[in-house]
Amino acid sequence: MRAAKQAPHRRLAALAVALTGLHALAWSWSPFGGSKTEFEEVPLLATEWSQVQVKAGWATGYPDDLLFEVASQLPGPMACHGVTIQLTSGKKIDKGFNPRLYVPSGNTKQVGVHGITKGQMKDFTLACGCWKKPTDTRCGNPARP
Repeated sequence: MRAAKQAPHRRLAALAVALTGLHALAWSWSPFGGSKTEFEEVPLLATEWSQVQVKAGWATGYPDDLLFEVASQLPGPMACHGVTIQLTSGKKIDKGFNPRLYVPSGNTKQVGVHGITKGQMKDFTLACGCWKKPTDTRCGNPARP
């Protein structure tokens, strides 16, 4: 009788091992290209920021929605993860962009954050990066290696 009770546990253990193996295989395979790129996402440097124009403000009728417009002249795409906002009260607020703001080279994109009332903001800092190969100093395009 004892052997009969252990059999289902062994089957469950074997199933768990098999599912774990399939899970690992699923994570290692990607339908989007299969090969890894040499590019790494890195924060923008001061010289790269000089090729990016950022405007911030509020749309008419929406005093709680802070809008950003980012125009990039970088040689490759850039992505912004979020913004740190310095309020007039001295408090800092971090807001993330979900999804991230992706700006292709030579393009302008917009993003907004809710909860920053017009007149509260003193300053802001965007958290943005671009992609570079470890041996390169210029932003590049990982879609065109």
